[in-house]
Amino acid sequence: MIRATSLLILLCMLVTLALPVSSVEDDPFVPAGASRIDIKIGEAKGFLFKPTAGSVHSDLPWVWYAPTLLGGLTPKGVYPNASTHWLFTKLLARGIWIAGVDVGESYGSPAGRSVYTHFYKTVSSQYHLSKEPCFLAQSRGGLMSFGWAAEHPGHVRCIAAIYPVLNLASWPPQGSALVGEAAKAYGYASGSEFEKHSLQLSPLSQEGPLVKAKIPVFILHGDNDRVVPAKENSQPFVRAYTGLGGAAELIMVPGRGHEEVDEYFKSDRLVEFLLHQLATATPQ
Repeated sequence: MIRATSLLILLCMLVTLALPVSSVEDDPFVPAGASRIDIKIGEAKGFLFKPTAGSVHSDLPWVWYAPTLLGGLTPKGVYPNASTHWLFTKLLARGIWIAGVDVGESYGSPAGRSVYTHFYKTVSSQYHLSKEPCFLAQSRGGLMSFGWAAEHPGHVRCIAAIYPVLNLASWPPQGSALVGEAAKAYGYASGSEFEKHSLQLSPLSQEGPLVKAKIPVFILHGDNDRVVPAKENSQPFVRAYTGLGGAAELIMVPGRGHEEVDEYFKSDRLVEFLLHQLATATPQ
């Protein structure tokens, strides 16, 4: 017979805990027009931004942001951060929820995708969010969101991205310490062994399921991005995606690199894409 204390620990590991947190005024993490709910999936932390005037009906529209990194409330190294507030406020005003879960530097690996699956099941059941969210991927969040979507194409409405990593042969940089971390995340004994398989593990090689599910893709990428070059990530992805018959739009942002600037995060076209894709689920 399991002792009561052991049972409690087990339940804490398996059941998601949701706690309301502070108001917008004293929580800089929260954009205007939202309240915050903290989520926990095992050891992974997540969040929900609930629209202030949100609907109570089922099948609520939501945007799933990646990567989520919740190290604290300081601007550096925390995602999402103030750069997304303008965009999120526009979405929240239309009754669209925002959500994310911190899987650390998982590089889109199976372990991280597994946590994504548990998070998805939790928020769609406990909070009645739609079974088909739109992803918003920023930088390495591309590995996480595109990777999960390729595994679960029937559960994704659309994917929007800002300078996403879509090619593990491009990022992390070959020979860097990050390659060793990525190798470990994917279960490879060495960075060199991982690099042999990096392209086939990438979203760049996994367009088929997304195209078959007719998932529209929209990407913003700077033509001066030297961290995640568009010519090795977004450009070949969109060429392959449209070549297979998929719907994908890539806007190259002139003169911009891998940075948090208005050309990316205050894009009217990005807002229009997300609102259009979520229109059938958005409360009127």
